[in-house]
Amino acid sequence: MIEIYEELRSAQIDEMLVNVYQKNSEIVYTGVIQYLSSADLVMDTYSDYGLRDGEVYLKIAGIEKVETDSYDIASMKDRITFDEDSGIELDENAELPVNLSDNLFLNIINMLNAQENPALIVTLNNEKLEYSEGMILDIDSDQLKFNQINKFNFNESKHVTIKFRDIVGIEFGGSELRLLKHSIEFVTPENHIEPFTVEDKDDIIQYIGGLEQSGKLFTLETADDRKYFYVGSVVSQNANELVIRVVDMSGRFGGYVWLRYDDIKRLVLESDYLTILRNYVYDNWNSQHFTLQGLNAQRDFDDNDNILLNILSQAVHFHKVMRFELTGNQDLLGVPEVIYSKTGSVKIRLIDIDDDGLLTKEVGIETIKEVAFDYFKAFLLENHID
Repeated sequence: MIEIYEELRSAQIDEMLVNVYQKNSEIVYTGVIQYLSSADLVMDTYSDYGLRDGEVYLKIAGIEKVETDSYDIASMKDRITFDEDSGIELDENAELPVNLSDNLFLNIINMLNAQENPALIVTLNNEKLEYSEGMILDIDSDQLKFNQINKFNFNESKHVTIKFRDIVGIEFGGSELRLLKHSIEFVTPENHIEPFTVEDKDDIIQYIGGLEQSGKLFTLETADDRKYFYVGSVVSQNANELVIRVVDMSGRFGGYVWLRYDDIKRLVLESDYLTILRNYVYDNWNSQHFTLQGLNAQRDFDDNDNILLNILSQAVHFHKVMRFELTGNQDLLGVPEVIYSKTGSVKIRLIDIDDDGLLTKEVGIETIKEVAFDYFKAFLLENHID
């Protein structure tokens, strides 16, 4: 622990970018240390895209290692420099009213309580980290009362007591938590709604047409075994395929996804989570924070007979980075270079060289199940930022 403290102290003095690895977790915090004591720290954190996004409080006893020099750190510095030079930011980080002569932990929880700001509290239970999102309600001498919310099922939201000794970390001030402050009053069992889902293929096609007209936010789950889903609105569709304007977890524009109806498992048209995301999107539109600089959330698409071919043709012309999901559980990241109309295929210049050492790959257009494009990571790659 002394060795880790010395590494942290050196990094703080030199204002170095660090990766902090926790015990019992795969989560890595990347940022710059702002406050440090012999027992704990607060650091400004960065997202995977090099954007400042809130702060985290950590107990040093829960830290596995500190990294100050690596390929990942060098890549993150490039992203941060590019974002700053381009004027790209999420939100300005708040100034913390921290008195270094006080207990850092008490300072943070009292600040969050007084300002009624949401937080994500990380606790250690039987050598396993647990995460509670919500708002501090009251603080006692050795514990706090917490409004623990569940954005996916309001019925599971409840008031809990958390012992100080169990807390190993607190995330606060990030864009998603800031937005939650305006929606947390809705996250109660009384406001729970049962999910309204659609799984029949004919019904899915019918609802997709209506969703394009309304622009309403919905959830789409794909027909494979992946663990994530899409939230967004339909911006183009025909009898076989559609394009979604994706919304990320903070209610911001997350690029576009094209896919075939055959790749859809179900639609969710109403749910507790959609209630939250719709509030986030509304707040972001009103504050003009929905779209990061450099991205285009107002792109036009034609509802023609072959939406994919039109998207690929534009990608060839403008050298756009795309992520492809193919049949057979294959995925590629690259730039379409040539469309071969006779063979119905497209040549893709790969961003990552594949296992066979190939720089390009030709794939049949009919084998493409899904294409993601115009999202922020692709934008960084198009500007030669890894």
